[in-house]
Amino acid sequence: MAESPSAFFRLLLVGVGGQGCVTAARVLGDAAVACGLAACIGELHGMSQRGGSVEASVVVGPGHSGMIGPAQADVVLGLEPVETWRALPRMSADTRVVVNSGRIVPALLTQRGASYPPLAEILGYLRSVTPRVHVIDGSTLARDAGFPRATNVLMLGALAGLGFLPFGADALCQAVLGRSPERFQADNRAAFALGQQAVAAEEPAGHG
Repeated sequence: MAESPSAFFRLLLVGVGGQGCVTAARVLGDAAVACGLAACIGELHGMSQRGGSVEASVVVGPGHSGMIGPAQADVVLGLEPVETWRALPRMSADTRVVVNSGRIVPALLTQRGASYPPLAEILGYLRSVTPRVHVIDGSTLARDAGFPRATNVLMLGALAGLGFLPFGADALCQAVLGRSPERFQADNRAAFALGQQAVAAEEPAGHG
């Protein structure tokens, strides 16, 4: 399990509309509560429509605020690279970042006529703040396995597999299934396991 330097564990989730960012935050909150932990889900910021920037937060610990201030995030789960880049102000040298390398061109870039930056450039900025950056091609893995709509679940599996949470993988998987319609449960279970497998060779958190 991840260790936070304070009484709180703060996790920031970022992506674009349609990726299931808010659903993933609610699942994380469900898992925390099921394990007897207090949890608060932060407000949604930005445009939640498909293609718009989406941000949600989960703060585990006593208190009544789901807000995450500058350099306060213990973990950032990025479902889209540019949106993860936007979260830099909330990161510190101790922040662990798990980012899906599959890109979705954000609406703001399109509106401004700006080009999408190379992934290597984005990762360079992230690693200039924290060396703890884990890159997973969740979009491709989920698509090739036949459940492209479960990329967010796959990324949750990766997060659990890395040991970055204050509760176990089983609790998180059960929370995923608890919010899944019956017809999607098999796919979501498989997506979660695939995310765990994608990071299985990496060193667990808390050992270095």
